[in-house]
Amino acid sequence: MSELTVTSTYEGLRAIGPWLREIVEPLDDDVAAPLLARMELALQELGTNTVDHADSPDGSFVLRSTIGDDSVRIELRDRGRSTVDVSTIPTPDADEPQVRGYGMMIIEQLVSRLEYAHDGEHNVWTATFEIDHPASGPENSEH
Repeated sequence: MSELTVTSTYEGLRAIGPWLREIVEPLDDDVAAPLLARMELALQELGTNTVDHADSPDGSFVLRSTIGDDSVRIELRDRGRSTVDVSTIPTPDADEPQVRGYGMMIIEQLVSRLEYAHDGEHNVWTATFEIDHPASGPENSEH
C-alpha cells in the first residue's frame, strides 16, 4: 500500500500525478500509460471536489492505493463536512452550457467503480480502476 497526504489546495493537487506514476511503475508501459491517464484525471477531479466542497478542518486529505493483479484501488479520505448525499449531486444537462459541475460525471466515466461511505469523522471515496491487460495474440494462444 502507498499513501499520500495532499494539502487541500489546487497547488497541493499537483502531488497526485507523480504519486500515481510511482504506483503504476511496476506495470508494463502499454498497460500503465492508459491506466495512469484515467487514474490521474479521475483523482484530480475527485481531489478538486474535495478542495472545493469538503472544508476539511486539518486542510488536507489522504490518498491510499492498493494494486492487485486486475485492478488498482485508490481511497480518498477527508475530514470534511460529514456525510455527502451522493444522490443530490446533479448530472449536468448537455443542452444547458455550464462552466462547472462535470466532475462526478467525468469521474464515473473513468473508473470501473466509485463508492462513497462515511466512516467516523471521515468521508471515504473509493475509486477502483480495472487494469486492461493486452489480449493474447495468436502466437500466445493455445490451439
